[in-house]
Amino acid sequence: QPARRTSLAMAAPGPSVKVLAAAAGKQIVRGSFKKGSVVQPGWIRKQLAVHGGEAIRPQPRNDGTPRWLRPVVSRRKWKMARKQAIVAGTYGTFDPFEGGWLPEWDEVREPFVPLPFKGHKRQRTRAARAAKIDEKMKEMPDKIAAYRQWVKDRKPVPGVETLWKKYLAFSQGRRR
Repeated sequence: QPARRTSLAMAAPGPSVKVLAAAAGKQIVRGSFKKGSVVQPGWIRKQLAVHGGEAIRPQPRNDGTPRWLRPVVSRRKWKMARKQAIVAGTYGTFDPFEGGWLPEWDEVREPFVPLPFKGHKRQRTRAARAAKIDEKMKEMPDKIAAYRQWVKDRKPVPGVETLWKKYLAFSQGRRR
């Protein structure tokens, strides 16, 4: 079976951290994320020593599939490690035995610029509606004149014939 992580270099077997610490004259300090602790946990120091900044970024897999591996160190944990390095005064340096944080490991995001609110549609289309109303108002005198002419043409012509038709309609029980 292939190794689970195929993109990041696996730590080669070699001398243990205790042996390396003894050779460097350093004492291994156990750290944690508990409140008040200024020393990073050992496993984060180890992952950062082995993988560097790649430990906090997703990595593509090398097996030919378009899948990605999640970061070795989660975002919450590396944010805690960064804060501890700032509190401990080791920000800007990194030592596998004492921890720390390098500035190039910080994530740089482009600034978020919020888009303006959409607003109501009647507000967005107000200018277009006003222009449309102005165009229609230019046609109104002709339309009013046409309507008045239609009302005038609809009325029956006055005379004896019209009166006779009204009388017949009334006498037969019909209106109009």
